[in-house]
Amino acid sequence: MSVQEFDNEEGARVCPYCSCSNDCDHLLLLVDKTFRDAEGGALMRLFNDRWSDLCQMGGDDFDEREHFEDLLEEIDSCADYSADFDYEGGPGRSSAYSIYYVKSAEKSKDILARLTARFMSGGDA
Repeated sequence: MSVQEFDNEEGARVCPYCSCSNDCDHLLLLVDKTFRDAEGGALMRLFNDRWSDLCQMGGDDFDEREHFEDLLEEIDSCADYSADFDYEGGPGRSSAYSIYYVKSAEKSKDILARLTARFMSGGDA
């Protein structure tokens, strides 16, 4: 499915499983890759907390881009569907986004529990 197919007529992002254009049970994560911040989904808080922890532990030689991409790859490996898109909000307000979905709310809860346990134990992304 292309990003264009992922848009409804108004240009809003819609769930590939239920066609909802708002948060739904399928939304695993919506992340602003430009500003490295999760903005929605079941993993939003966990993702932002993990990213903050990685940045704090990183030290002087911390490569933000590499570690952020590794964290996104962890999420992508759990997702059933993902897409990238750009939001054009004017000067200084444009961002590149990634969005991740799963087929069921149960899967979303399982992923949240598994990643929470992994991250809390200090496991790498």
